[in-house]
Amino acid sequence: MVAVWLIAGALVGWVSILIQVWIVARLCPRTPRQGLGLLIGGMLLRWLLIAGLLSVALRQGIVAGLLAFAGLWLARWLGILRIHTGKLFASV
Repeated sequence: MVAVWLIAGALVGWVSILIQVWIVARLCPRTPRQGLGLLIGGMLLRWLLIAGLLSVALRQGIVAGLLAFAGLWLARWLGILRIHTGKLFASV
């Protein structure tokens, strides 16, 4: 059961990163209202996904909630590293 919450958190984190990348790719300076709508809509969707995951996990207990949060946190940081460096792990 431990891995389930960690993986669920990681999946929600990865979906959150993909939503952000999708929104940024569609921003256009000529249509600021559409861009603002995309940003706010994406933010609300990401918050709902994260809040839903954490509320379901916390119903199972604090350990499940912390594992879901850890998976979310790790996936988001690994996603950010991959976006900025082009690699999943930095080579030394």
